[in-house]
Amino acid sequence: MQTEKSQSPALLLFLILPLLGIFVALLMVFLEDRKAPAAQPTFQPAPPRTVINFQAPDFELPLLDGLTLVSPSDYAGQPLFLNFWATWCAPCVRELPAFEEFVAVHGADEKGPALLTINLGETAEEITGFLKEIGVRNLPVAMDINQVVKRDYGVQNLPTTYVIDGAGMVRHMKLGEMKYEEMGLYLQQLADES
Repeated sequence: MQTEKSQSPALLLFLILPLLGIFVALLMVFLEDRKAPAAQPTFQPAPPRTVINFQAPDFELPLLDGLTLVSPSDYAGQPLFLNFWATWCAPCVRELPAFEEFVAVHGADEKGPALLTINLGETAEEITGFLKEIGVRNLPVAMDINQVVKRDYGVQNLPTTYVIDGAGMVRHMKLGEMKYEEMGLYLQQLADES
């Protein structure tokens, strides 16, 4: 019996040390989380990197009114941003105000850059209600309900934006959310390439 009692403090020590180590590790994690957050860097758009060269597939899709058909050939001679999106795609939704600002700045210029957004698989009622809900009012939206144009352009992820030059050649592709400043960089890149 005396042997069991002499081992008890040793066993107790082996139980306490790991618990003490766990406590210290948790305390370090807690203290690390309480440090002041680092300052957020300001947005600096990266220069366009994805350069591709192929003739933009032509198509005709209805706009939200269901009556007007639109095609990339309608924008011949103008740089065109062709954006694929859906209402359920969070980055798509975040970029819509930048596109609306772009249209407000460039929309009246018949020879300037243009924008056409293509919604994938949703009805005019769904799209219109959604745009109204988020406060986006002046955005050209074509409907690719059967997603044929999506397939023709090889769109895999949303959002995807193609930058098409005035001759109808796809020059750049942007995967992910597009910022207004990036659109300016793409336009500058197109100007430098011509």
